[in-house]
Amino acid sequence: MKDLAARHGDDAIITTDQLRQLAYNEKMAELGKISAGLVHELNGPLTVIISASQIILREEGVPEAVQEMISRIGSEAHRLSQLTKGLLNFSSHDETISDVDLNLTIDFILNFVKFEAARRAVIVLKKLDHTLPTVRLDGNLLKQILMNIIMNALQAMEESGGKLLVETTHAETDAVRFIISDNGPGIPIETIDHIFNRYFTTKKQGEGTGLGLFVTKRLVESMGGNIEVTSRMGGGTTFTVTLPIEK
Repeated sequence: MKDLAARHGDDAIITTDQLRQLAYNEKMAELGKISAGLVHELNGPLTVIISASQIILREEGVPEAVQEMISRIGSEAHRLSQLTKGLLNFSSHDETISDVDLNLTIDFILNFVKFEAARRAVIVLKKLDHTLPTVRLDGNLLKQILMNIIMNALQAMEESGGKLLVETTHAETDAVRFIISDNGPGIPIETIDHIFNRYFTTKKQGEGTGLGLFVTKRLVESMGGNIEVTSRMGGGTTFTVTLPIEK
């Protein structure tokens, strides 16, 4: 395909592939806006289901089997409601600097990607240090970092299944660390130095933007943190992110 011919704003040349990538990114941004609206609409019926299940359970003479079924319905509706509320918060463009619990954020993301992991026959494990202090940062950006790394790992194990381990631990006295490891196919030695480059991807055309890990690295650095990757062919890949407790 010919490299282009298009110019953008400050006269910087954009190749045809980059132009197509920008168009794709714009499409995904619009899809995100629509999805946020749909998620908001789901909260109404979910609230009705939760309330109705609670009313039924307070009724006398409800058979035990029915109580168990209604309780399960209410529990699942409540879980979905919490997930949709978290997703709406996640999709917000507002800066939300606050004291963030790293472990709770990881739990949210792992719950969010549970279906994707199951679809790929990936077993997700976690080893969380619950003595960690909170971290003062933008919680939505932390979710984006976790989502990018975890989805990258799941996609790497698309055909082979495998295991994904997420750990949290203390780093230095003024920092915390999370480690995401998989036992997938690994990253070739000639590739690993480029994975954080803009538009670099090893995925099939149309399956990757080449921006996920690039954005992830920039977000980690914007928080005053550091991201490292180690890998070997056939031996899996490990991402280690260190974040200061207070930037």
